[in-house]
Amino acid sequence: MSSLTTSYAEAKTCVFWDVEDCPIPDGQDPESVAINIKSALAKNGYRGEVTIRAYGEKYQVQDFYESAGIKLFPQGDNYARYMKMHMAVYDWMGENGLELTNLMMVSGDNSGFRRTVGMRNHNILLAQPQNSPRRCSDCTSPLPAIVSAEWIWESLSAGGDPITTTPTTSY
Repeated sequence: MSSLTTSYAEAKTCVFWDVEDCPIPDGQDPESVAINIKSALAKNGYRGEVTIRAYGEKYQVQDFYESAGIKLFPQGDNYARYMKMHMAVYDWMGENGLELTNLMMVSGDNSGFRRTVGMRNHNILLAQPQNSPRRCSDCTSPLPAIVSAEWIWESLSAGGDPITTTPTTSY
């Protein structure tokens, strides 16, 4: 837990997951992915409550996700998912006010998200697929100060470590 402050270690985490851009890997199901995401967070010092919200096409089967403790929001096309996820992020941040929290965005394109959520009291975590043409960093350049860790989706969904981390501080 070298780069994680104690405040964020105990803070609750909400994961906003685009299941179309970052699908469930072969051989896994929503439950195993949820367990692996929570395991990856715990291994990296995030011990607070974890909530996972998934956003996908309208044909997704809600029971498949909800039986794993994941709330599914069927939204349709890419733009509808993007807008719903971003509105949900702002709602969640508003609900938590000045409380320290961790926000994890799992999507094929996090560029717009990370520019708009650099707000006080929210520690930002990102994940994107390895083959995403819109990667938010290229593993060799430093992350913006507001992002404390970045995962490759295929690693996060298997419980792996982030590819980059930066120190976090609470405001």
